[in-house]
Amino acid sequence: MSDIDSIINKYVQGTSTEAENNILAEWLRESPENKNRLFIEKDIWDTYAYQFDRKKYNIDSELQVLRSKLTIKNTSKVTVLNQIIRIAAVILITFGLGWSTRYIDFNRNSAVQEATIQEIVVPKGQVSQLFLADGTRVWINSESKLKVLSVFASNERSVQLSGEAFFEVTKDPKRPFRVEVNGQKIEVLGTSFNVRAYPNHNEIQTTLTAGKIQLFTGDQRSILNPGEQSIFNLETKQLSINQVDPANYTSWKDGRFEFQNENLVDVFKVIERWYDVEIQYKESDFKGMRFSGVIKRNKDVNHFLNLLNHSIPVTYRIDLDKITIAPK
Repeated sequence: MSDIDSIINKYVQGTSTEAENNILAEWLRESPENKNRLFIEKDIWDTYAYQFDRKKYNIDSELQVLRSKLTIKNTSKVTVLNQIIRIAAVILITFGLGWSTRYIDFNRNSAVQEATIQEIVVPKGQVSQLFLADGTRVWINSESKLKVLSVFASNERSVQLSGEAFFEVTKDPKRPFRVEVNGQKIEVLGTSFNVRAYPNHNEIQTTLTAGKIQLFTGDQRSILNPGEQSIFNLETKQLSINQVDPANYTSWKDGRFEFQNENLVDVFKVIERWYDVEIQYKESDFKGMRFSGVIKRNKDVNHFLNLLNHSIPVTYRIDLDKITIAPK
């Protein structure tokens, strides 16, 4: 194993030293292929290892096996820009039940030819992950859309979201990162947070895990601190901020949903998106009912139905991708 292989393996496990990180940074600057390789291998560690006991996980052997299976496919048009950013999205690897990873590559060129919007659409039953070359990482949940401008201004980085996504934003004091979602703007310099704003919901939910974010809603400006969640009601235009356990709202990116006393009708909507099924039920039958439990992505929909039946006695019928549920 070469020195750079050893450093990469340490880096993805979070054990590399500052000196090794400097060597890695210099190696990354040598070519776009090096940067691609690092993101691929970090993704292998982050999205594959969680299915196993990390103490027993042998990254060297697993990387060797997965490298041999890797294919890279171009999925977007290349845009050449002047002293600013171009974006080329490529699918790198797919894991488990509809888990895909993409890499958004930022490069500089000398002539402006075109400026476009890159739209990443994640259908029901899938979860997608994006890497931006500034280091920002984005997980996009099922039935969601993220729009990324092909031209990032020198003073900001801006994306538009419909659905749900978790952002790990690289700090850049000169260019704040902004998420625009249905009339609300979220602004950060470098932090980790989750946004849920599906079109069929009447609220925007923002949960902060680390750092600090500013929320702009009309003329109102609010600050979120770690462990806080804002809920903006789109009908009443009211904003509330509460203390929560962020893990309950961000665990989906790690392959599970953690529900704590959640409205059962809202849980049904999550299950529909995750498993790409249609759940038929009378909302009045389940009004006021709550559900707690952990739903794992590597289990099929029967896993949820069995858990539900333990806490709330129900009858259900599965017909292909349609599930009919009623109380007993």
